[in-house]
Order: sequence, then structure tokens, then C-alpha cells
Amino acid sequence: MLPGQDCLLCGAPSASEMVCAPCVASLPALACGIHRVVAPFEYRFPVDRLVQRFKFAGDLAVGRWLALQLAARARREARPQLLVPVPLTRKRLRARGFNQTVEIARAVSRQLRIPTAMRVLERTRDAPAQAGLSRRARRANLRGAFRCRRGVLAGRHVALIDDVFTTGATADAAVRALRRAGAARVDVWAIARTPDARGR
Repeated sequence: MLPGQDCLLCGAPSASEMVCAPCVASLPALACGIHRVVAPFEYRFPVDRLVQRFKFAGDLAVGRWLALQLAARARREARPQLLVPVPLTRKRLRARGFNQTVEIARAVSRQLRIPTAMRVLERTRDAPAQAGLSRRARRANLRGAFRCRRGVLAGRHVALIDDVFTTGATADAAVRALRRAGAARVDVWAIARTPDARGR
């Protein structure tokens, strides 16, 4: 940018760049290393109610139905070699009584005959809840929150299983760990994605 021009996005004076540093930091970047996001539904009414009933009221029958919809949608995709559910911390698992992504992975695994790696990815710390946080705060909240066992994933195509793809912060942190452990390609398979995540 020429001296004296302003940031193209916010209009603030910017010495040498077309877009100032704060605006660059706020741009909606793609989650690192995610090859493709697959989801049969948008996360809005009435799908949001079904997901919440499954996740917070423990309705596993609803969860299985949602997982079968994901499996039907994923049949058209390149077939991964492993499914990896997003793990919960021990504290959250005790409070909820089950991990919704494990339940989804089990149902999808049975339908598509793809093995599930249950203990490859681990949650290393209990981050505060993501709900209500901005995209940037979600990413900071989850930095370093996952670790992955090495050796199992080397050169493999993996599908990370999640319930809802919102900003991609959880998937981004998990995918970084999977890629560091040697996964060659990581897709994200989720029940739903928020409307503002459609372009990812």
C-alpha cells in the first residue's frame, strides 16, 4: 500500500500494508491442515434441538440416527482408513457419562466398515467451555489441548469425528496433533456445521 493510504477493511492509517495487522488477525482463516469438512446438516432449527437432545440429555437413539445421516452423506466421500473421535477430558466425560463423538464414530464405523481409533488422540487439559467465545478466543482456548500417539497414523488418511463444526477451533487443534503424529490427510466429519462455517 502506498504511504498515506488507509486499511482497505477498516480505514485506519496503515504505513505500508493494504490491510492493517489487526484486520489481518481477524480474517476467517481456514483451519490448519483440514483437507475437507463433511456434514449432512446445518446447525440450526430443528437440527440444533436434536443435537442438544443427544449431547446434553443423553438420548443415544437420537445420536445414532444423526450418525446414520452422517454415514449416508460420507459414503460419497474419499474413504479414510481410520475414524478418530474428538476426545473429552476425564472431568467432562464423568459429568456427561458418555462422549458423543465416540457414539457417532461407533455408528459410522459399523455402517461404513471403517475402523475407529479410540485412544490415539487425547485431550491434555480441560479448557473452559467454547460456547460464547469469539473465533480468536476459541483458538487460543484450545492451543495445545490435544496430543496424539505416534506410529499409528503415519501416512494414513483419517476422518476426525465431531458433533458440530462451528468455528473450526476444536478441529484445528485436534488436526494439528494428528498431522504432527504423521497423518497424511485429515478430513472432519461432523453431524452439522454452523451456517457461517459453510465456506470452509
